[in-house]
Amino acid sequence: MSKLTPLLLALLLSLNAGAQGVFSNNTNAALKMVIEDYPNHFNNIKGDRIAAYEPAVDYKSKVIIPGSVNCVLTQYKTNEAFSWKCDLFSSADFQKAKARFSDLFNEIHNTIIKMEGQKPAILNGQYQAPEKEKKQTTITFHFLPGTGIIQKLHVEMLLRSEGGLWKIVLQVYEEPAGEASMQAMAKY
Repeated sequence: MSKLTPLLLALLLSLNAGAQGVFSNNTNAALKMVIEDYPNHFNNIKGDRIAAYEPAVDYKSKVIIPGSVNCVLTQYKTNEAFSWKCDLFSSADFQKAKARFSDLFNEIHNTIIKMEGQKPAILNGQYQAPEKEKKQTTITFHFLPGTGIIQKLHVEMLLRSEGGLWKIVLQVYEEPAGEASMQAMAKY
């Protein structure tokens, strides 16, 4: 009986860890939906048209990360490229923004992406601690392995100072975005 107890305890702990879902959270789930819809040109997550400007059109995103401020899908007319941007957090308090930035990184880091007809890929990035003196901190995530259609996608999380507020933005965009598209993205 004494040999059976440690075995049962180990089994119970492993089942409990699996039930918690190491990679299961709302941020992770929403990001997976966005990335996995890329082969469809994000048509499944494209909501109502919000605005049109040269050279792009903005649509409300059907995929929203809970607690986010705003999520927008943009289609660039010049090269038919797409981007998805979500304002995740905003605060005048740098320490709160820094803590939330770290939490969000941990939610996103190691997300497993499975596109139809493609091998699974893991979203990986190197954490950079924000500094109050720096106006922007950017974490660029990479897909491992970065093969097939997924290699055209870029995923970035930014913490930037804007108008007295610290804002956290998550964006997914395809390459090549082109000069016009990059200028349009800069307006955000």
